[in-house]
Amino acid sequence: MEKLPGPPPIPASLAALDDWSSGSEEEHRRKNEQTPLIRHTSRKSGSRKNAFRKPDGFTELSTISDCKTHSQSSWSDGEKRIGDDDDRSISTYSTTGESVASLKSLATVSLENFREGLSIPFTDEEGSYQKIARGLGSLSVLGTIIGLTMPKNQYLNGRWYPWYRVISSVIGYNYFVLWSICFYPQVLLNYRRKSTKGLSNDFAILNLMGWSFYSAYLISMYFDDEIKIMYQQRFNNESSTVQSNDVAFSVHAMVLSFIYVVQIIYYGDSWCSFRLKPLTWLLVLAMGFPSALVPCLIKLGYLPYSTWLDYFYALSFFKICCTLTKYSKQVMLNWKRKSTSGWNIWYNFLECSGGSLSMLQITLDSADMRDMTGITGNIAKFALGFATIFFDAIFFSQHYILYPNKRAGTQEEGVPILIKTPSIVRTRSRLDLSELNGVDVEA
Repeated sequence: MEKLPGPPPIPASLAALDDWSSGSEEEHRRKNEQTPLIRHTSRKSGSRKNAFRKPDGFTELSTISDCKTHSQSSWSDGEKRIGDDDDRSISTYSTTGESVASLKSLATVSLENFREGLSIPFTDEEGSYQKIARGLGSLSVLGTIIGLTMPKNQYLNGRWYPWYRVISSVIGYNYFVLWSICFYPQVLLNYRRKSTKGLSNDFAILNLMGWSFYSAYLISMYFDDEIKIMYQQRFNNESSTVQSNDVAFSVHAMVLSFIYVVQIIYYGDSWCSFRLKPLTWLLVLAMGFPSALVPCLIKLGYLPYSTWLDYFYALSFFKICCTLTKYSKQVMLNWKRKSTSGWNIWYNFLECSGGSLSMLQITLDSADMRDMTGITGNIAKFALGFATIFFDAIFFSQHYILYPNKRAGTQEEGVPILIKTPSIVRTRSRLDLSELNGVDVEA
């Protein structure tokens, strides 16, 4: 380790002070009095006054030992001041480094919690209130980020322009994220169970038809310029409140609804497993036949061209009929089984949140434009949100109040849904479950 240098040598001019030790006190006092004085002038009220003072920092040194002591003390004080400055610099640097490290750690933990919150709807099957709040919060953050970055609706030029465009975009993409993701928990639950037991076939087929009708309606209202002109002519030159997030959501929902039907057929081993009630078949024919016939009649000239707008409005009302019927079928199935096993409650939480935000967006958009034709001209969106909230309340009561002991963890017979029973057990319907204790079950 390198040694610090010692105190500086005593100046030669101070060596003469060594002879002071041989003098008397009177001589010492006389020599001190002969020390040169500095003259300065002070001004006060215009008068000049002379005053004399010794140089700044002057210290009377009687002996050479006093001089050495003073020199060493000054050197020590200098080292101490330098050391204090270094300590303060190191302390400041350490504090800054600790702050940066704390911020990095906080960002890492927040990002990890955000990622875990996004995964909760896809992995949770119980639907506890804490997990639901965390999952919905994370998805809302994601929807807000998307809403802030996506293009805004250029037709919103009402009384709250321009800042309301941002709010409408944030609300719209929050509803898009929440309502779109609601389809995935049920798909993943069916995949993990390798079964669609608990999911109504009528619900699946009506769900697919409804979202197909709704997608055709929204795509035409958003992309077809001729349909837009027809809309403006009918509603006093007002623009439609259909937005890009509506179109993206409906197409996405149609694709996921098709996967529901594929899972029912695949896990049912044959088309025979896909059975529908007579009322469902009647609705399918009653809505499917005219939806295919009317476009042909318009193209052939048997119906006026302006019928296109009415045709797409009819498709939107078909969607509402499908929604009311499909939920009624699923509610009745849960009631007959006295259980909600096989039905993922996350579907309803996400759908209820998305439906509420959908109604809020269309209401605020109409208020911004000071015209309620935003609701009357897009009544399907408003009615769809209201219908989903109504039936979601019924599903919540079934899951948490009426059948709390028969949720997604067990089937109605008491057998865990994630356990596949052996074929010998399936063929003997009267076999007591106690006999399974000695049977090896396939996971």
